[in-house]
Amino acid sequence: MKIEKIIMSSVLLAFTACHTEYDEDIIPIIYAERTVIVYMSADNDLSADALDDIEEIKKGYRDNDVNLVIFADLARESPYLLEIGLDSGEIVKTYPEINSANASQMQEVLNDIIDLYPANNYGLVLWSHGTSWLPPNTPLRSFGRDHGNEMNIPSLSIALPIHFDFILFDACLMGAVEVAYELKDKTDYIIASSMEIIYKGFPYDRIIPEVVKPVINYKSVAKHYFDYYDNMDGAYRSSTISVIKTQHLRELAFCLKQLFENHETNIQLFERSTIQRMDTYEEQYCFDLADFVNTIFSEIDKSLFTGVLNETVVYKAYTPMFLSEYEIKTYCGLSCYLPHPKRKDLNDYYKTLEWCKDSGIDKKFID
Repeated sequence: MKIEKIIMSSVLLAFTACHTEYDEDIIPIIYAERTVIVYMSADNDLSADALDDIEEIKKGYRDNDVNLVIFADLARESPYLLEIGLDSGEIVKTYPEINSANASQMQEVLNDIIDLYPANNYGLVLWSHGTSWLPPNTPLRSFGRDHGNEMNIPSLSIALPIHFDFILFDACLMGAVEVAYELKDKTDYIIASSMEIIYKGFPYDRIIPEVVKPVINYKSVAKHYFDYYDNMDGAYRSSTISVIKTQHLRELAFCLKQLFENHETNIQLFERSTIQRMDTYEEQYCFDLADFVNTIFSEIDKSLFTGVLNETVVYKAYTPMFLSEYEIKTYCGLSCYLPHPKRKDLNDYYKTLEWCKDSGIDKKFID
């Protein structure tokens, strides 16, 4: 969930265009070394911000044998595919009204783009509201928002039809170990914020030139995001960001499971509020993973877990405060959930997630 509205209000921009179905006989198949897909689920209160970001994406595009295609589902507009050129964009297909937060419809759109723009490798930007691993049909949401519909993270994983070189989340709270673990077999790298994303989201005029380079420096991508906010003043100076290398996540889960199996601990006995928070909700859901592990295993050798965590998170950065109210004392690059004694609904759902089962945390929950 982007929360720029709590800092400043946005003015909805007018957007008019002639959207027509393309003729499959005349639209060429465009092959490139890489295709970068920006999937905007913005048929919601972020629609105006999506239009701003589309303009930034156009400014940042460089023709380096890379296809750059946006799927935009905006409020009061037919969804469409926009092929980005140098300082321009061309609508190549329109869709009837769809639910862009529906897994099967997302998969259909992604397959359309992959068929139209084949490449040796692919990158994906997921742009919308987000609330980490939390399930739909709660007061919160996981990824996407389209007329009250949301998508949970296991469904998102199933919807992705191919393996991506990277997935960048321009959505709040998606730098969670639970999210990364569900997607570990669908991408090599994840770029995401463990806390909310404020104001204007990612600075695409700086990000796009990086992701169309022949070799992508993912640390540089993340650093552009961090520097953009770190150079602001007041509440605008609010940012966490990390680059997650997914190949080590299974080993990370195993290391944590070994700690749980080899050492007695009761994660219900400590005060949850003592762990570094990674959200701004009154009822906290996201906490720093390393701070959690260091707290419950304070007297235990955690060097194996810490070593794998450092291999998993290859870049991380954070501002000292968030929204001038929440102090960030420590940040390992991944958030995690801690069982909430009054939220059996969330705890029961959490037990279905792969990270919960593989890391051994499922054995530590309140029944």
